[in-house]
Amino acid sequence: MNVTYISKDQDWANESTTYWFRLDGQDYGTQIEFDDEVFGVVESGCDAPRIVDCDGAPITVGDGVEIAARRHCIVSDDLRDL
Repeated sequence: MNVTYISKDQDWANESTTYWFRLDGQDYGTQIEFDDEVFGVVESGCDAPRIVDCDGAPITVGDGVEIAARRHCIVSDDLRDL
């Protein structure tokens, strides 16, 4: 699986930050195949991070795509400091 960090967007009005990643390849845990697809990880205060698609729409929690994207789209402290 190739994972590329793209950028982050801060939404000051909603007090959230979305970290964007590009996924390409197969997640061997779910067998989901990604073809250069973009996903975001939305962090907001104490809420659990949410996975969204390239349009910002939430992915259903527990869906295979959500599980695979969550596994590979990791927000580190280094990304938070950018």
